[in-house]
Amino acid sequence: MLAGLWARSKIFLGCGCASLLWYDNIGYVHTVRGQSMKPTLNPGPTRALLRERVWVSKLPHTPQRGDIVVFRSPKHGQRLAMKRVSGVEGDVVIPSKTGKTGETSVVVKPGHVWVEADNHETAGRDSNEYGQLHTKMIVGRVTWLVWPWERIHDLRWTEAPGRTEAPGRTEAPGRTEAPGRTEAPERTEQG
Repeated sequence: MLAGLWARSKIFLGCGCASLLWYDNIGYVHTVRGQSMKPTLNPGPTRALLRERVWVSKLPHTPQRGDIVVFRSPKHGQRLAMKRVSGVEGDVVIPSKTGKTGETSVVVKPGHVWVEADNHETAGRDSNEYGQLHTKMIVGRVTWLVWPWERIHDLRWTEAPGRTEAPGRTEAPGRTEAPGRTEAPERTEQG
């Protein structure tokens, strides 16, 4: 009897360890809460059973403009948030809302990104409220919408709805045009 119990325990422990390794290193299914990413995610009612689920990849990835990322909230350390990257290192970002500082443009610092909600009509917390997000706070990249079945699709190349380019936008050397509210830093002539 003890031998059979020990054999089942080893299987249970092995499965548990494998699950933890998968969650910590590969990815997991995350429930989308709230309306901040509407209409890309949760376009309808957000009652518990109707909330959408996404796959969050934890594989190494350098954040790019347009990525939807899950990160630790700068205001509430253990709480996770989900927003779209609209500016990366070196970009000049024009905030969609006037933040606490009242700045009209922000240069994204090295090792940081600027994240914003797709739905600017909600009170979702994003970089407009708490500033630039350090990349070390990013938990993973949202790659697939996996629930509900009729909406399953790849989210890696989606664009934020209703975004327009900033007026007078120029392209920085080595950078390509990007969707969202980012522009490259202006170049000045040195004489």
